[in-house]
Amino acid sequence: MVRRSLCGVIESSNGRCLLEVGDAVIVTLCDTTLWEWTRMDFPHIPQRHVISSIRLDDCDYFPIPFTIYYNYEEIDATLCYGIRCDILDKTKEIKYSSERFVPVLTDGYPKTNINIIVGPRNIPLNSL
Repeated sequence: MVRRSLCGVIESSNGRCLLEVGDAVIVTLCDTTLWEWTRMDFPHIPQRHVISSIRLDDCDYFPIPFTIYYNYEEIDATLCYGIRCDILDKTKEIKYSSERFVPVLTDGYPKTNINIIVGPRNIPLNSL
């Protein structure tokens, strides 16, 4: 199997998102072909669609660099893939989220240097 990586950075939408001790950053790469991907958040993503997921602990400030690994053989060029970020507080509630998947791994979308913007949960990013 050939392992590949997606690298990028997670940034705050407004500069006022604060990270605290106990927060966990979850980055998830999924097959988004057959479901309504704009309404799915981390705890509710069906595991059969998850290609790879990482948990970053001990992140103190933005921007947060990340690298996520996947098996190249699992990627089908005819499907759609997306990456998202959810930040959980110490009670495991979603504190900040990208709210949607960023398209990746196809000819029309990046295969590296991904920029994910997170903001407070349930506030549209365009209103910040």
